[in-house]
Amino acid sequence: MECVLIWECRHVWGRGIVPSERGRADWARLGKFLTARPENEDAVGLSWDELSQIVGGTPDSAAQHYPQWWHGDRSHVRVWRAAGYTATQIQPGRSVTFRRTGTSDSTNRNADRRRENALSPDDGVQMLQRFIGSETLLLIPCSKTKRTGGDSENWESVPWPSALLAARRQNRAVANVDERRLMPAWRRYDGGFYATAGDGLREAVAREAPLLILSGGYGLLRPEEPIGDYNKIMRLSDWPAGLLEDLLIGEAIRRNVSSIVAFAASSSDYAKLVRRTSWEQAGVNAFLVTIEGAGKGASGKVPRRLGKAFTCFWQGHPADRYPEGTTVERLG
Repeated sequence: MECVLIWECRHVWGRGIVPSERGRADWARLGKFLTARPENEDAVGLSWDELSQIVGGTPDSAAQHYPQWWHGDRSHVRVWRAAGYTATQIQPGRSVTFRRTGTSDSTNRNADRRRENALSPDDGVQMLQRFIGSETLLLIPCSKTKRTGGDSENWESVPWPSALLAARRQNRAVANVDERRLMPAWRRYDGGFYATAGDGLREAVAREAPLLILSGGYGLLRPEEPIGDYNKIMRLSDWPAGLLEDLLIGEAIRRNVSSIVAFAASSSDYAKLVRRTSWEQAGVNAFLVTIEGAGKGASGKVPRRLGKAFTCFWQGHPADRYPEGTTVERLG
């Protein structure tokens, strides 16, 4: 039996998609919505109301002229096809599923660009060895596994721009954030990356190295920032367009660094965020460390290997100490 991952859309307006004004449907909004979905999500299920929220009102003809309205060379059909999807499981007036057909035009271009920017394994690690960890902005992902508990006392808040704080509040319910007990972010996370980063991460935090955690529930976090428990993977569509990218650039400027090194799974939204940040325009040398060829059990292997790569980078280990499959991508 084929197993297909389907992402069910709920609370669309809380996922970075602001309902458009009622009137003529704007199908370009659906294209943007689909394009923003992670590459490992094979299908997106929408109720009729959710589809209407995205495009600004589904026309009556979508139900009256089923199935022909959903196929053929029509302007709205071309939108989801360009995003790499086809409409399936159509229940007029009730729901529709957009299933990934392969790769979209933008995905093809991005994949080609990544291949062009990828350094050979030896060259990539040698490039990393030119940088000093304590003088480089380090970007790491959060983890699904988290330590429980924490302190109920009042913690000093970490200053962030009001736009990020507002976006966090908007995502609280979806992320199931529980802040009755707080713990520093770098200690809260307890997944494979954090288990293998171990000594390297502790040293980086102790030395107050420039370091940010990319978080599904909080957007961006400084390592000592107190956080509660939550359950939310990073989805770029949850956050206002350009907000996190601008904050990353701002942090590089604030910490007075000219280079960043990020660690993330290649197809994740963590990696997408780092790739689409305009580092070059800001005069910052940027590199993304990923793991390729992990094979069976990649969901467990990749975070652990990334954690080991982080420690190797921080401690200045030679190339042969880096984990198998370490790949370094130069970002424009």
